[in-house]
Amino acid sequence: MREFLGVTVHWMERDAERVQLKTNLLACNRFKGSHTAERICDQFEAICDEYNIKAKLDYIISDNAANMRKAFTVCFPSEQEEDDDDAGDNVDDPELWHDLTLEDQQTVDAAMAKKQRLQCFAHTLQLVVGDGLKETKVACPSLSKLSKLSSLLHTSTTFKDIFTGEFGEHRGIPAAVSTRWNSTLRQVKAVLHFDQQKLCAVLEKAGHKELSFTPREWNLLKELVDILKPFGEATDLTQGEKVITISAVVPSVLSLNHHLEKLKSQVQVSLTGLVRDTVYLKAAALDPAFCLLWIEPHVLVNRDIKAEVAQRVKELILQDAAEMEQPVPVPVPVEEELDDMEGEGLFAAYHKRQKQDVGTPPAVQLSHYIDMAEGQNALLFWALNSKTLPSLFQVAIRVLAVPASSAPVERVFSHGGIILRPHRAQMTDRLLANLIFCKCNAV
Repeated sequence: MREFLGVTVHWMERDAERVQLKTNLLACNRFKGSHTAERICDQFEAICDEYNIKAKLDYIISDNAANMRKAFTVCFPSEQEEDDDDAGDNVDDPELWHDLTLEDQQTVDAAMAKKQRLQCFAHTLQLVVGDGLKETKVACPSLSKLSKLSSLLHTSTTFKDIFTGEFGEHRGIPAAVSTRWNSTLRQVKAVLHFDQQKLCAVLEKAGHKELSFTPREWNLLKELVDILKPFGEATDLTQGEKVITISAVVPSVLSLNHHLEKLKSQVQVSLTGLVRDTVYLKAAALDPAFCLLWIEPHVLVNRDIKAEVAQRVKELILQDAAEMEQPVPVPVPVEEELDDMEGEGLFAAYHKRQKQDVGTPPAVQLSHYIDMAEGQNALLFWALNSKTLPSLFQVAIRVLAVPASSAPVERVFSHGGIILRPHRAQMTDRLLANLIFCKCNAV
């Protein structure tokens, strides 16, 4: 097995009359030796230096593994007061992947605040739901049977023949992956599509009666789907690459928390601390699909505190707008505008031109935006209103370009797995890295 370090870059670009999310792979290089924080940091810095983008970075998104979290406390050492000695960390050490102690977490978080490092939301949900499933002792026997049933279906040709004879060749039960909790959800959904009595009859006929589900276990699986379905939706929603994802984080957390509040007697899962950076609040507010509507139904506090939350979000946006505010453009005379239209097409003068905002304060723009937001697609909305809301537009394209998860890098590794097939096992690391680079950056 070969280890690689992948780095992708994400930004939002205005092209003619469109606003598009852009993604490129910067590098997917072979990573030999121990996976210590300092070595990860060195490679990351080398990639940033190669493209000369270190000063342009706003946020760094990575998973929550201890070495990755520590890596960005020693990254950009000129800003770091002290370095951690991670020489003893090794990727094969199981302790490496455990959560940090509370004291270490506070130290790491304080350092990361300077680097604007964000946790991968999908990985955070993985940890939350994974811990919840481990603590759900009553469902463990049902999930264990399901896992064995899926394994049997993929390894035993005898059972496979009996199974397909009853249910058809296009029916099956997918295998679960330990690092993807939603694969367990898909597995449970798949088995529930079968008739319980027929499935038990097939298992008994094949000599595996011990894997049959009792009515109680079958009902527990149904309840599990009802509980985890919203978590699956949130995971899928925040792992996109061609769509804005970060704006869905805060509404997802609030909706999940509201969902769990209704099931408090059945489940015990904590979502506290999933959102720690203000960029999530700004992103949710600047996406017209959500705006500030998420505050009213699912923020479980009184109206005065809700008003304070809304005001605080507005202040954060206005603060960023003030920092990025550009000089007020000088109005162009109508005659000059008409002259500029020449050469743009036969009927260019007939087209309705978007009004250019020449001095509306950001606060007024924000008020107009809140009135205009009615669930529109964010990319289309900001493409149409970039000139009427110029100050907010500058904040929006910077905030909404941030991905909610590190899923784009995971897809890079998937491409690498497809390229490096068994019959290509002798492929050199450099050739593999170049092929992945070309595949992921193909226009």
